[in-house]
Amino acid sequence: IYLDVQIGGSITIPCHYDQKYIHYVKYWCKGFWDFCKYAARTDKTMGTKTSISDDLIRRVFTVTMTDLTPADSDYYWCAVEINKGPDIRIQRFYLSVTGKIHTHLASAPRLYVEQQQVTGVEGGSATVCCYYSNTGDVAWCRVGVPCVWYSGTLDGALGRLNLAMDAKNRKVLTVTMSDLKMEDAGWYWCSVGDLQIPVQITVKPHSGRKQKKYHQRLSLTLLFFTLIIQPKG
Repeated sequence: IYLDVQIGGSITIPCHYDQKYIHYVKYWCKGFWDFCKYAARTDKTMGTKTSISDDLIRRVFTVTMTDLTPADSDYYWCAVEINKGPDIRIQRFYLSVTGKIHTHLASAPRLYVEQQQVTGVEGGSATVCCYYSNTGDVAWCRVGVPCVWYSGTLDGALGRLNLAMDAKNRKVLTVTMSDLKMEDAGWYWCSVGDLQIPVQITVKPHSGRKQKKYHQRLSLTLLFFTLIIQPKG
């Protein structure tokens, strides 16, 4: 996976792993695999520029790199540490930090989003804009399911995804996920040519559902007390 980030910028990268590795140490390392140098580990703090967190429920650990410079351009690996055996390589990335220092004319990354975290409400929609200057096939992907190319269905959700092209100011891939469900939450990838950028979709429960659950609990509580105080005989 190839990633483009502007000098001084930041990026968050998700690394999904199998159920059997939930309680193992995960890490992010820099360089070729045989000489990979630890940049972040889930069992210790290694600095402030790169952080790592592990979501045991969704089985994904995320790495956030900030204040990026050209020296950060390199290969990186998501991996799981195995005490008595070879470590598990999950995914390889190549990070390219682009632009010029001390200028207002720094070139933008060839593929980027203004926000990596997008929030929607259950039953509503979420829109992601992926800006790009490179060429190649355009797709919207999610780990474990086939990508959608320009338009189509993602994860069996017929008609809930729309991909459009707009070249008025910047070339932009606009992804609109409608009729959101709670299970739509997770990490997705915007892909153009050989570049990708991860985007996290968060889905909040609809307020009506919260209110319905509250009334259901209230009704059950009232019923419980009614049964208790009812006179016998």
